Amino acid sequence: MRVDGLRRVPAVVAVLATAALLAGCGGGDEGAGDGGAGAAAEGSAKGTRGTAGGPLDAAGLESAAVAEADLPDYTFTVFKQGTVLGSKGEPADPAVCQPMEDIRLRSPEPEPAAAAARSVRPKTDTKATTIELYAYADAAGAEELLTGVREATRSCTGYEDDLGLHPTVTALPDPDPGPGDEAVAFKRESSGTAFWYRVVRSGSRVAVFGWQGLAAHKNAGAVPDEVIGVQLKKLTEAAGTG
Repeated sequence: MRVDGLRRVPAVVAVLATAALLAGCGGGDEGAGDGGAGAAAEGSAKGTRGTAGGPLDAAGLESAAVAEADLPDYTFTVFKQGTVLGSKGEPADPAVCQPMEDIRLRSPEPEPAAAAARSVRPKTDTKATTIELYAYADAAGAEELLTGVREATRSCTGYEDDLGLHPTVTALPDPDPGPGDEAVAFKRESSGTAFWYRVVRSGSRVAVFGWQGLAAHKNAGAVPDEVIGVQLKKLTEAAGTG
C-alpha cells in the first residue's frame, strides 16, 4: 500500500525527470545548457574543488564531468546547475525498492552536496548513456548511497513506481569499479524495455551510468565501456586521487 502525502510531486514530473536524460539528443532539452564544451570550460575556469583538499563543489564537479573534448565522437546534452536533481514522487511499493526509484528520478539518498548530469551518444548512433555525478561532504555519504542500492538489489525484484508501472528488477554482478572504490549494478525492465544502471563510488563522489534498449535485442545490454572509463578516470583525477 502507498502512503499518501509522503511524496506529493505529480507523476508528470517523474516522466520529465526520466525522459529528459534518456532522450540523449544534443540540445532541445529544457534542462540542457548551451552545450557540453561551454559548461565544462566554465567549470574548469573555476577550479576543481570547493576548497583545497576538500570535497568537489558544483563548479568542480562540472569540470570533472566528461565534455566534448574528452569524447569528440559523441553528441552531448548537458544539464544546467539547478536542474540536475529530480523531484521525488510517490514512494516505491514495496519500500525496499526505493533506492532504484531514487536512481531513476535523480534524487539519491542521502542528498548530495553537488551534482552534475549529462547524456552522451555516439554521433553515428542513437543509443545514449546518461551520467549523473554526485559529490558528498565526505566518503560516508557516498558509501551510504552505494550500500542502500546494493542492499536493495538483494531484496527488490519488482515494484510499483511513481508512474504506476510495475518494473521488474534484476541484480547484476558487481562490476569492476576501475579507478573507483566500489560499484554495484542492476537492471530495471518494463514493457519490453530494459534500463541498465551502474553506480560507482570514488571516495566521496558517486557516478551513476544508465543506458536502455529493447530487452529482446541481442546486444541491448552492451556496456558503454568507453564512456564509463573516460568519466571515471576524469572524476578520480579531478579529486586528486587518480
